[in-house]
Amino acid sequence: MFKRNVRSAAALAMIGTLGAVSAMAQEASTEKLERIEVTGSRIKSVGAESSSPITSVGKEDITIKQPVAVEELVRGLPSSYPAIGPNMNNGSNGTASIDLRGLGSNRTLVLINGRRIVPATLGGVVDTNTIPVSLLDRVDLVTGGASAVYGADAVSGVVNFVTKRNFSGIDATTLYSASEKGDGQRYKNDLTIGANLADGRGNVVLHVGTTRTTPLNLGQRDYSPVVISSRTGNPGGFSGTAVPAIWSGMPSPIAGDRTIDSSSGLLRAAVGTAPPDGYNTNPPNYFETPLTRTQATALGRFQINDYAEAYAEIFHTRSNVTLNLAPSGTFGVALNIPIGNPYITPAVRAQLCAAYNISAANCVPGSTTEFRANIARRFVEAGPRIYSYDNTTTQYTAGLRGDIPLLDGWTYDAYYQTGRSDQIQRTGNGFSASKLQQAVRAVSTSACTVTTGGCVPINLFGAAGTITPQMLAFVATPTFQTTRVDQNVMAVSASGEIGIAKSPWAKSPLGLAVGYEDRKVFGGNASDAVVQTQGELLGSGSPTPDRSGTLKFKEIYTEANMPLVQNKFLVHTLDASYGYRQTEFESIGGTQRYGSWKKGLIYAPIKGLKFRGELQRATRAPNVNELYAPITTGLSSQSTDQCQGNLINAADAGKAGTLTNICQQTGVPTAQIGNVSAPSSSQINNTSGGNPNLGPEKADTTTLGAVWEPVFVDNLSLTLDFWKIEINGAVSSPTASQVMNGCYNPALNPGFTYNAFCQLIQRDPLNGGLNGTGSKGVSTQSSNLGYYNYSGIDLGANYRLPLKALGLPNAGRVDFNLMASFLKRADFKALPTVATLEQAGYYGVDVGTPFSKTRFNARASWTLGDYALGLSWRHIGAASVQTTGAAANNAGNFLPVNESIKAFDYFDLNGSWQILKNLKLSLTVNNLFDKQPPLVGTGIGPGSSNYGNTFPSVYDVIGRRYTATVQATF
Repeated sequence: MFKRNVRSAAALAMIGTLGAVSAMAQEASTEKLERIEVTGSRIKSVGAESSSPITSVGKEDITIKQPVAVEELVRGLPSSYPAIGPNMNNGSNGTASIDLRGLGSNRTLVLINGRRIVPATLGGVVDTNTIPVSLLDRVDLVTGGASAVYGADAVSGVVNFVTKRNFSGIDATTLYSASEKGDGQRYKNDLTIGANLADGRGNVVLHVGTTRTTPLNLGQRDYSPVVISSRTGNPGGFSGTAVPAIWSGMPSPIAGDRTIDSSSGLLRAAVGTAPPDGYNTNPPNYFETPLTRTQATALGRFQINDYAEAYAEIFHTRSNVTLNLAPSGTFGVALNIPIGNPYITPAVRAQLCAAYNISAANCVPGSTTEFRANIARRFVEAGPRIYSYDNTTTQYTAGLRGDIPLLDGWTYDAYYQTGRSDQIQRTGNGFSASKLQQAVRAVSTSACTVTTGGCVPINLFGAAGTITPQMLAFVATPTFQTTRVDQNVMAVSASGEIGIAKSPWAKSPLGLAVGYEDRKVFGGNASDAVVQTQGELLGSGSPTPDRSGTLKFKEIYTEANMPLVQNKFLVHTLDASYGYRQTEFESIGGTQRYGSWKKGLIYAPIKGLKFRGELQRATRAPNVNELYAPITTGLSSQSTDQCQGNLINAADAGKAGTLTNICQQTGVPTAQIGNVSAPSSSQINNTSGGNPNLGPEKADTTTLGAVWEPVFVDNLSLTLDFWKIEINGAVSSPTASQVMNGCYNPALNPGFTYNAFCQLIQRDPLNGGLNGTGSKGVSTQSSNLGYYNYSGIDLGANYRLPLKALGLPNAGRVDFNLMASFLKRADFKALPTVATLEQAGYYGVDVGTPFSKTRFNARASWTLGDYALGLSWRHIGAASVQTTGAAANNAGNFLPVNESIKAFDYFDLNGSWQILKNLKLSLTVNNLFDKQPPLVGTGIGPGSSNYGNTFPSVYDVIGRRYTATVQATF
């Protein structure tokens, strides 16, 4: 039970008393003024204003952009950073999300009509594919903490999708889009029907929409069919799982990476990260993942009487997102192989017998004497790996709202909401490690040593095409896993004015909002045995053991706004606001109680000029995944292993204070010194998991700004805001790169001692590498020891110029809009013992996608009667790689590699024509000048966002794109 303390109860009782007094004291109003609630506040008042900066994307912006998903509306804004979406392939979870300020999608709260949306992931992130674009009236963004108003997760900001309230009629739209090359097609069809009821007392809206997008492969653009090394500028950064196979983990004289030479038939030294030995993974991967989606939405309200309006909302979405990855393979798995395996040639058998000291009597075809080696063979015969995500989200809301009897100016809102999100993930062309081991244990081409399950011997040692469909069929293993999130919310709130609580220098009284929320979130996943077993699904990264957990929140909150001075000399307006929310959070770690608050001030010395400021304590409770996730081993980006190849040498073996010695202490066998493989596909193993002892994050946010609407210039609005977000006790973990550097970098570990970072590294005992099932790689466990310090300045400008003011009465009007963000600081410390990661102006393996210091969107549009024409300009500032020396700038390289990305500018042209009263045509040309993305190669950033030799989620990889929408309204 939620324990309400005596002071809280007394305060609520006093609020009720004051409200009653104010109601009796006020005379009956002859005209009821509409009280509105702005995003970022629960207080409803006449002419409501916010002390927090609010950015709104209106219907006009939506029409101009012609998006197929709401994620596109937000992604291009200067305050928003790339998150999971259609431009993420390897690393996607089949959803689309929003990340304000680059602090992570789990720190951005997503609402619809001011209420929460059921999350789609165990990380508590909402899939924005559930939001119907055609029903939107506007999108409001509050950047900065808002936990006192909305509760947990509103650390970096809030995105509130506001739907149309009183739609009547029929609206049918159809959209088609394609790139200039004819690929990347998109199709979207929507039908909305609305009707008013009972002389306007009620309204119902029904909406059905379908969306289909086609995939775009890396092989379809001339700059991305081949993996280019970000270090050399030449083809490289290839996968060490190739065809013919790359062998490793063997004793001298065949230690190190080996492959069978096509001319000599013998094992020779191989370079698995470069051609011709490595495998080019690019062609089948997606630049843009395909989406198939169906949405059904119902909205309704009915005014029962003067004091009660019933309302209901139903949102239902089914979608499928498909990912394509390069063909699966053995990925360096350690195998026990009979020396008499029929697919091992006599020449290679002789080399193996000599290296493993196998006697001549046993070194013959059919011998069951086994040797152990790491084999990395790509199953090119099978085709690409396919990951299919079927998502279903349904959310119901039923509520009652209206005026409170006997309390003039007071309103209430009470609702119950229940939502469920289900995801089914299936894999195609996946293969079993245990079946592979069984199939390779064969001494004839017709039967395995163990014949159970209809085992078919497999040829891992031949060229492409030597693995038959029958061989693949035996080792193949389709997989299945599900994720479910249930969310139930019960909330009640009241808002109004305390008539007797009034400043002697102000006309308006104290505005107040109080409320209670009870929220319960259950999340869990279930999967088959293959998915749950470490290394059983070859090439799958980390396994997904079953997990589940429940989070419970019980909260009371209050918010007050006090006009202190109004309409005085040099004080047109002076308002102070305060909000507080008390939270009781229950999870596997027990029950915790904490508070969040906000303090705000608005000062307008004259009409048209306003200064605003707000201090907030925002909180974020750990999510189901952070608390309940089992410890598993997956993958992390790392282009170089400090212990690879000739970076260490046998002469320093066992010598204290040397890099070689510390590499030995972290798992490099003495026999493999000088032969350790470089990371395959610029990735290493990474072990991570949840921590049930995590507590809530605490963030202190500050916003200071000004709004100027000069009275001498009509229709001009300028805003300038400074913001700062500082998070202490953040749930975080060090990156794999930080752990590696903490152990092997002489600047950070001068004596090469076996320190705390070295203890987090576990190598394969056979080959000393950080890939394959024999290595847990680098451990990065979560803790509450993280620290974020972000700050910047936002600038906004809006101006509408009727051309008749210039003596052109029949020329229409011109609108100008500017949104700019200047990032000052984006510092992050995963642990107190690691160096501060300065991200502002940089990109890289630890930083991720570019944190450009300057980003802005500008738009100019001209409207004349039934015609409109506009030009949009999107600017992404320059950025440099986080670590110098990441690019070698080799002469004669394939791609000119440097250590920075210049500023990028994109221009979009749009126009519309109201052909008939009921028919409108809209056209957009995105990336008008067909600008190619910056080519930085692969391996210079995280594998999920740095692929195709660029950063696809930041820069345009489609090229010039044409979009047309036809809208019919009746």
